[in-house]
Amino acid sequence: MAATESAPQPAHPNGSFTVTTAPPSGAAAPAQNEGAWPSTGDTDRPWLTFPPFPKPPPGVDLISFSDFKPTGIVLVPETADAEPEQVERDGLGIPTVALRVRHDLTSMDKRKRKKTRVGQDGTVRSAPWYEEWAEDENTRRMMGVVDPSVPRIDRLHQAAHDFKHGRPLHTNQELSHLWDRWRLFLGLISSMQPPASRKKHAAMRDALAAMAEAPADDDDDDEDEMPNARPPKAARVVVTNDEEGSPAQPPPNASKPVFTEEQRQQRREYFREVRDTRMDRFLNDPEKTVKIFLSGYYRDRGLSMAEKSCRDGPLLLGFFLNFLLRNRVFPECEKGLRKAVAITEQARTELLHCFVVCKAIPDLFSNGCELVYGTMTHSTVWLNTDAASSGEEDEPDAKRQKTDGLSEAAFLQAAVGQEPIEVIGADTVMKMEMDAKDVLVDADVNGEQPASVWATDIPSTASASAPAWGDPDVQSGEGVSWGEANAQWGAPEDASIWDTGAKTNALHDLLGPTVLPLTHTTGVIERSTRRIKSVTLPAVPPKGKNNGTFPPGSGPDAGAVERDLETRLARVVLIPWHEWDAHALADVKRPRILPASRGAVVSEENEGTDADTAAAEDGTAPPHNPFKDEITVLVTPTAAEQLMVGFGVEASWIQLAHVDPAVPIVVDEEEFLNPYAQNKKRIGGPGVPVAPSKYWYMEQVLNVLPSYHTEMVPLPTTEEVFGPNEV
Repeated sequence: MAATESAPQPAHPNGSFTVTTAPPSGAAAPAQNEGAWPSTGDTDRPWLTFPPFPKPPPGVDLISFSDFKPTGIVLVPETADAEPEQVERDGLGIPTVALRVRHDLTSMDKRKRKKTRVGQDGTVRSAPWYEEWAEDENTRRMMGVVDPSVPRIDRLHQAAHDFKHGRPLHTNQELSHLWDRWRLFLGLISSMQPPASRKKHAAMRDALAAMAEAPADDDDDDEDEMPNARPPKAARVVVTNDEEGSPAQPPPNASKPVFTEEQRQQRREYFREVRDTRMDRFLNDPEKTVKIFLSGYYRDRGLSMAEKSCRDGPLLLGFFLNFLLRNRVFPECEKGLRKAVAITEQARTELLHCFVVCKAIPDLFSNGCELVYGTMTHSTVWLNTDAASSGEEDEPDAKRQKTDGLSEAAFLQAAVGQEPIEVIGADTVMKMEMDAKDVLVDADVNGEQPASVWATDIPSTASASAPAWGDPDVQSGEGVSWGEANAQWGAPEDASIWDTGAKTNALHDLLGPTVLPLTHTTGVIERSTRRIKSVTLPAVPPKGKNNGTFPPGSGPDAGAVERDLETRLARVVLIPWHEWDAHALADVKRPRILPASRGAVVSEENEGTDADTAAAEDGTAPPHNPFKDEITVLVTPTAAEQLMVGFGVEASWIQLAHVDPAVPIVVDEEEFLNPYAQNKKRIGGPGVPVAPSKYWYMEQVLNVLPSYHTEMVPLPTTEEVFGPNEV
């Protein structure tokens, strides 16, 4: 028998057997015979045989398995003065050791109550999901060894699967939706399931919990114990390409397009190529991909409008990217992954701060200037590109109204079926309103009460102490409130109840009795997206100097007014955004000058050099260049404290210009009563501008963008690739 082969154990006379940790020595081992361990001459290792069992050392008590009683883990109550990190101990006081591999939770662990946190004020709150994840995030590893020779796309699929393993994403529907959005953006999945309703989600969660808590049954042959089940209903699932958005639902009786096997194979190859392109885009430049997802993609899918998505998205991506770095899934692009992690840390602050900036601007100063000079952008916010491209601007109004009426009538007729209908146009409605007014006027002239006044059909049995609505005998309305017996329609009310009383301009609260409307008016009006370069808070007003006032007998001084503004308001310097019109539906558009603008401007990007040279020679101000020039916007100090350098703001930027003191400022009564009218005869604000100033104010803020904002250039749609008839 060779020394490397295992030999059977010799039989013991009492039925016991021999257990060894090493081959026996020549002195301790019995005589060699057939079936015994061979002797190797090693005397350093003991030769152990059981029984008899050795006695335990002094002071050590061994507990048999039948007498063992588990003591569990000691739970320390969370208090405000508790230590942040305590060593976990079991019931005997022995410190526990965290396992490197995370196992699936048992049914008892799943029924544990949710972890809580104690704040500094002693209040107990539920721990959010990201705090629970952060506790044991460093112990999470890949389920297998990462092989760098495996294609990186396969490694990305495996990393996404291992990242989700053990994380209770199914208990958080919004977080699960964000994770699916990220996987779809990367190309890991080709479509998303529509979000289930709350009731369905709760029923699904309860069913999963019941399945986890149910005892395991190894007998699969007993099919009679299965509850009565009916076959599932046929469901129609629409799989869409997320880059194209949700397609319009076809009518029920519409014929589906029929594709040949070659066309199906071509479409499958194209969709596979699109997914690979998305994954390569992430692996080649992780930083830019994360920027696009947390800015352009967020805005395109409406995720930037929800504060919860803006909070959870960067946190979720940060956990995933750190998981890739910790396991070294892509050692060839770790530098780009670290830059992407820095973008997620930046997005955690800036995405939520966009909501704060949106509430802070336009500020009180801009609103006050809008009330003084009137609105400049109400009629020019939305571009009528559809009408201009279709050539409908040359079509007569009567013909257009007739065509619209016919289309509406045909649409309604198709909706109601055979029932006769009649579409009433705007002219008919106006004529009906005029007829109703004439009836009321004739009734008042003849001393009759109109038939439409309430209380004409009140029965005679009504109580005299409770007059009906509109009773002419009770018109004082004093001490009457809604729901009382003497309440009546049309009783006089305080204007403060409906907030219809007179209001003071915000400029008066900020500047006092200022002469700004007499020294400045509106100049250049620009609609663009600009980046915040710097924010300067107002300086302390100098003592003993004039701050906006002027001596008696002299006229208002524009320079003194501007010096007074500098001491009261903050100055925000904005520069043009670095790029615009990245695609047809980009968030950042090319700067444009609005029709109400007054002043010299540069209309094209490459123009302005000759004009600047001529202005420098003449000593006049150069024309405003919306593509290159900086502007200084005045805001209140409270609003300036909320602004962050690098943010992008899309708004209408209105320049303050000096007025000609020789031309009187005239405001008619209609414009005074309605400063927001869109059919004003005058262009711009009151007064004639003669020279531009260096200060601007804003109106109608449309977008607030984070500093890392990057446009998402969409991939070609299915219609563009296969044609309109093969969608």
